[in-house]
Amino acid sequence: MTNQFLVEIACPNCLNPIDVREHGRHVTCDACRSQFILQAHLCARCGAYHHEDEVICGECSAPLSRVCRKCQTVNWAGDEYCLKCGTVMDILDLLAQNQSGYTADRLTRQMEQARELRTAEEAASQKRMAELMAIEEERRASLRQRQLERKAEERRLFLLMGGLGALVLLLLALYLMWSLI
Repeated sequence: MTNQFLVEIACPNCLNPIDVREHGRHVTCDACRSQFILQAHLCARCGAYHHEDEVICGECSAPLSRVCRKCQTVNWAGDEYCLKCGTVMDILDLLAQNQSGYTADRLTRQMEQARELRTAEEAASQKRMAELMAIEEERRASLRQRQLERKAEERRLFLLMGGLGALVLLLLALYLMWSLI
């Protein structure tokens, strides 16, 4: 699961980049000193600012919305009051929910990371094996080529020696014929 989240946003007044991790939900621009509140995209647990309205944080898997128990309105997970009816959203429920889900989320993430690591290691191993097989095939092809060249050289040498032997016999025969005449 790879959601896009941001750690910097542009100031709506002067477009200066602002690191939301340093400010939280209430933001003051360092350049123009304008103040504004981030709406619904900031994770209450890890502070990641999501470009789009997400249901679950892509960084820490925390829920980004809560339902009001009184009017069933969907609110941002960090809201203290319901946007529709103004009912106090119990922050202790949120903290307990975060704590209980934390261990399971952490274990799930660790298992997912282990699977991803295993997959990456297997892919790297297969890539290395393919590289080694290619090197071995190249070495074998080079060896076959050298053997063929050596055989061709031996044939040429054999033909040259046979030709020289035939020439010596021919000269010897001519010499004997010449000496008999």
